[in-house]
Amino acid sequence: MGRFEHLTLEALETIKSVEKIYVDTYTSFWADDFLDKLRETAGHVVVADRKMLEDNVHKLVSEAVENEIALLTPGDPFIATTHLSIRTIAHRKNVAVKVVHGVSAVSAAVSSSGLHVYKFGKTATIPKTTDSNMLHEVFKTIETNLSNNLHTLLLLDTSDQGLTVPEAVKQLLDYSKQHGKSFINQNTLMVALARLGFPDNVTLAAPAEKLISHNFPPPPHSIIIPSSLHFTEEEILQTFHKGPLNTAENPLKSRVMNYVSKCRRIIAELSRVHEQTDYLGYVSRYVEDAERFIRDGKMADALLAIGYAEGLLDALRLRGEVRFTW
Repeated sequence: MGRFEHLTLEALETIKSVEKIYVDTYTSFWADDFLDKLRETAGHVVVADRKMLEDNVHKLVSEAVENEIALLTPGDPFIATTHLSIRTIAHRKNVAVKVVHGVSAVSAAVSSSGLHVYKFGKTATIPKTTDSNMLHEVFKTIETNLSNNLHTLLLLDTSDQGLTVPEAVKQLLDYSKQHGKSFINQNTLMVALARLGFPDNVTLAAPAEKLISHNFPPPPHSIIIPSSLHFTEEEILQTFHKGPLNTAENPLKSRVMNYVSKCRRIIAELSRVHEQTDYLGYVSRYVEDAERFIRDGKMADALLAIGYAEGLLDALRLRGEVRFTW
């Protein structure tokens, strides 16, 4: 996170003890007054851009052989691969590295959203580019996560003043339309997070088409694409993130997602006390079908699929093969 107030006590003690401080201005954003406050507190401060951190990194490491220097990064040091590379080069040159962890925008995004941390899958980064082919891996990550009922955190590129939520959403929709990826469409619920950790931060849960026209403060920005929501997650999004939600605008979707959540809970309970049977396998597949139909916006098909799942569960209960309560 990029405010002076986010520096830990250990970080402050460390930067006061070194001869020179390099401040990374490439991988994220600092508050406008950060450098002034840092200069008041510490010694010699040098702004480090992309060229210094990537092209001239060997000079930086060589300097650390003779002098104690600090590289100050927004957030937690090794979230960005740039910093991992620097650490690797230093290790190969037998230069000692002390790591002081900070407040990460990754964990802040998850906790600020109110979504369950254990339901997040692989994270991806959306590049600031007009080349739609660059989004192939991003969509692969989203699709894999959704198929496993996991949320996706998308970090937005910080280069060239940063990628904004509306720009990123437009990229996603354009790619989806070009490549037939119907799980991302104008009605897809997304959680936009702008300037986490700054006083003017904004979080908004809304369909993709509404995020495109929303006026957000400047980057850094990120996006979360939720999978099926637990009812507590849905309540958090409706309560704490302004703006209409798909589920609020579509009562049928809200009902279906509630049924899916109940079936998932019962399947998990039964799996702990019963061996997997063909019938429980059928129930799981119907639930998965319902979740896929929800993502594709096919609410009638989703209701039908989850109805089959509930019917099978009730039949098993009436036959005395399983015990549970709705």
